[in-house]
Amino acid sequence: MKITDIQTTVVKVPVSIKIGAMPRFAATGTFVTIRTDEGIDGTALTHFSFSDIALATYVESALKPVLLGQDPFLVEAISKTIYNYTNRIMFGIPQATSVVEVALWDIIGKSLHKPIHKLLGGHKEKVPAYASFLFWMLPMQLANTTKVAMDQGFKAVKIRIGKSLKEDEECIKAVRGVSPDLRIMVDANSAYDNVKDALKLADICSKYDVEWLEEPLPSDNIDSLSELRSRSCVPIVGGENDFGVYRFREILEKKVYDIIQPDVTRSGGYIAVRKIGGMAESIGVKCVPHIFGFGLIAAANLQMIGALSNCEWMESPFFPREFYLTKQLMTPDREGFVEIPQEPGLGIELDWKAVNKYKIR
Repeated sequence: MKITDIQTTVVKVPVSIKIGAMPRFAATGTFVTIRTDEGIDGTALTHFSFSDIALATYVESALKPVLLGQDPFLVEAISKTIYNYTNRIMFGIPQATSVVEVALWDIIGKSLHKPIHKLLGGHKEKVPAYASFLFWMLPMQLANTTKVAMDQGFKAVKIRIGKSLKEDEECIKAVRGVSPDLRIMVDANSAYDNVKDALKLADICSKYDVEWLEEPLPSDNIDSLSELRSRSCVPIVGGENDFGVYRFREILEKKVYDIIQPDVTRSGGYIAVRKIGGMAESIGVKCVPHIFGFGLIAAANLQMIGALSNCEWMESPFFPREFYLTKQLMTPDREGFVEIPQEPGLGIELDWKAVNKYKIR
């Protein structure tokens, strides 16, 4: 089997997102489809980007020449070549490197008629999910949205905070007031800039029995995050913005997080996250892949979750189902569990009609 072509499709859905300290951005994504001479294609999707057009152009102009004619089963060799070409002196795009590798695994799974998690060494067939809210919301809005999520089967939610310590406490208090049994995760999206305030936030989280506090400080300030973790009374988690085994080795060695959150569509693909998860497991750190974006991103990371023995949660983006752009929905049952897709490859079929509806390139 040989790779014969690579194509990209950029989509933009009518949603504007504002979370954490980040500016408002559009909900966009880039699909990458790798074609082979045996008629088996693999498709994967990048995370939201500020310039999906640039990312798509990069895949087609820089990565396509590297991939054409290659055997898609030689994933490690291809990933190493891309890394050597683009992540040294020529500054590659981690999302592009990652999405190509995910698409290769989609081909492998389809060729062997197996879901990816079983090819990686399957561990579980279902996982509890938490509803991950997309936006900053007022306390009453958060409480109402939490009730909707619970009605859909979720036993846990993750809320976005980061406005001020006072407002953050009001938001957490409102969600805790919905149910004493609800498990609550909190994501500050790097909104605070010093350990002192982050520790105050951790104390607030502890007061309301929060499961974890995610990236209260800038994710590249690993020394301050390490200090915070050593002094915090609640688990500190993060890693969604980090790429590659070397970066995560540094994170783990410096004891930055209690739980790491690599994303196969951002952190280097399946092989990289498999290695990262193994490093974490060897020192007793949990690995809960980050998921944010359209349905194929959830499917990709859900396959990784199915192969990880140190993963106890799935992040489930809580937005209108029409924006999943897939024919199947990865929704929880009444006990709050999501099943790992069992169809070959990513296990999820794209809704190309929906994709083309929102296509901009």
